Amino acid sequence: MTSPDFQLSSADASAVATAFAVERQVLTPELSQSIADKEKIAAGLLLWLSLAIGCTIANVYIESIDRIYPPGRNGGLIDFKVVCLVPDRSQIHLGICILPFTDPELVSEACTRLLVYKDFGLDRLCLLRQADLMTDVRLLPLCLPKLLSPDIGGHFIPLKSKDLLTVLAMLSVFKHKHQHELTTQMIRTYILQTEPPSKSGLIHNILTTAQY
Repeated sequence: MTSPDFQLSSADASAVATAFAVERQVLTPELSQSIADKEKIAAGLLLWLSLAIGCTIANVYIESIDRIYPPGRNGGLIDFKVVCLVPDRSQIHLGICILPFTDPELVSEACTRLLVYKDFGLDRLCLLRQADLMTDVRLLPLCLPKLLSPDIGGHFIPLKSKDLLTVLAMLSVFKHKHQHELTTQMIRTYILQTEPPSKSGLIHNILTTAQY
């Protein structure tokens, strides 16, 4: 977390705000294509969640964020895990999986591995997918209802365009920070002041999965 004692000057805050506006403007026309970019979405979401390490959100304390092991068997499917502490329970290892694929065969192949998520040391699995791909159960690959059944315990969070743009803009501003003449501390502080994880409905929904 950025030190609470660090304060952005009005000029620095304006510079970061301008950088976000520029990156959002660039990203917006490409949003329909970007929603299928699993790696970028996962990287942006990990970045946003990393700002909440050491904080309690939705009654869940975020202890750390880690990779998925063994990585070879996972093959990058489950993107990362959030290690949480939930009141009156032991430590919860929450797997985060971005699943933007539309090809039923790809989804079925992914679900085959997702159904054994406990083999990766996970207690819960949070699946993020475009909302319009989950609205009609009749059109879902057969494996998805099974994955989200109470017996398995997977949980679906709809990935909305607004949240997607926020996540990708954060990632892009960090990536182009030298171009915008910004520092990492400036960007982190700005995000914590303007779009902190604690105020995000998406982050709240993800962390609520740890309580199931």
